[in-house]
Amino acid sequence: MKSFIFKYPVVVLFTIPAIIAFSIGALAPVLVLIESRFDLGVSEYFILQFNDESARSVLSAIAGAAITALSLTYSLVLVVFTLAAGNIGPRLLKRFSTETVNQVTAGLFGGTFLFALVAMAFVHSNFVPRITVGVAVLLSMLCVFQLIFFVRHVSESVSIDDEIAKITNRLGEALANYMKRVDEAGDVSEVDCEQGLKAGSAGYIGAISEADLAGLASREDIVVRVVMSPSGFVLSDETLFALSKDVGDDTADEIRKLVHIEPSRSQSRPIEFNIHLLVEIALRALSPGVNDAYTAIAAIDSLSSALARIADRQTRPLFICDENNKVRVILPELSFSDLLGQAFHPLRRAAANNLPVAQALARALSRLHGLGNRENDNVLKEHAQLLIMELKRSDHFDHDIDSVRSNLPERMREIEEEKGKASNN
Repeated sequence: MKSFIFKYPVVVLFTIPAIIAFSIGALAPVLVLIESRFDLGVSEYFILQFNDESARSVLSAIAGAAITALSLTYSLVLVVFTLAAGNIGPRLLKRFSTETVNQVTAGLFGGTFLFALVAMAFVHSNFVPRITVGVAVLLSMLCVFQLIFFVRHVSESVSIDDEIAKITNRLGEALANYMKRVDEAGDVSEVDCEQGLKAGSAGYIGAISEADLAGLASREDIVVRVVMSPSGFVLSDETLFALSKDVGDDTADEIRKLVHIEPSRSQSRPIEFNIHLLVEIALRALSPGVNDAYTAIAAIDSLSSALARIADRQTRPLFICDENNKVRVILPELSFSDLLGQAFHPLRRAAANNLPVAQALARALSRLHGLGNRENDNVLKEHAQLLIMELKRSDHFDHDIDSVRSNLPERMREIEEEKGKASNN
């Protein structure tokens, strides 16, 4: 169901509210049937004493207001889509389409409209379903509160800072879960896998059915290593797997089916996907048409916050074992160096002519340097040196470059200054 939601978000945006609406609408004849067949002894003491004309008037007003509010709801959702695609990033449209608040709001308004419309058909001079009309009034009151909440939710949805915070939380949770799995899997020696197996189809590497893949490998007594990085693009003739021994065509097809090749990027790989989202938001903010440095700085700070979770870790491939604790699947290493490069290389190039953003990058590198181990510290030093070189290439004044260098750790600053003196000599 989750993959269906992210592949066809517009279908879900209309389908789930329709299910809610028809469920509420189907409640009307049930209530009328109960009220007409059984003497509940409640209608005589009901606060809202309707006759047939007043009941029709109330139900007509509720139905008209509900369908008007429903059209307003979808209008606001489309406005959010437009703003999100233009200001934040078009890849976030899938998440907005599957927002629970949007679906429930549309379903409630549509259900109230159908409920009032169906209830109106049962009102005649000899019988007025007072309880049903009263429920329609309660639904209309609930719609008012839901509309107020919906408008507040929409206003938060188009706030870039709030969206960056949500993406950062999802990225941090994904990194924490991944490192937990790596720790639980332990560190074992890799198995030689020399038999290559092609992807078979072109697209982005998505979700991997790890348990099924391990079960298949155990059945065939092989080890399967995924050689390409998750979320990367693969051609049909590229080698995606390395096997410990050769297998038949049927087994090869089974292996391919357990690694989903998707036509577009999706959240099936949340770590890479959310890093790319934050980078996209920052790059869009730094474009000449937007020129919003503080949004880019917020994205950089968020990236440093998420990457701090693995800055002090020694990463390794993820090993998946079978019931006998024998390695069956080896997934690519998700290294700090690769993730840092995906995030900071494009931002460094985009920030070459924007000193506040360059200073934010230097501060982010400084934060991570204080947390990292020796190997990761060397990677951070390389990024710091590239940042200063990028600023020099853009012909900034020495004072401006020094203002960026001052945000780097003292050890990085000294290395950079020594390199500069050596090049001058």
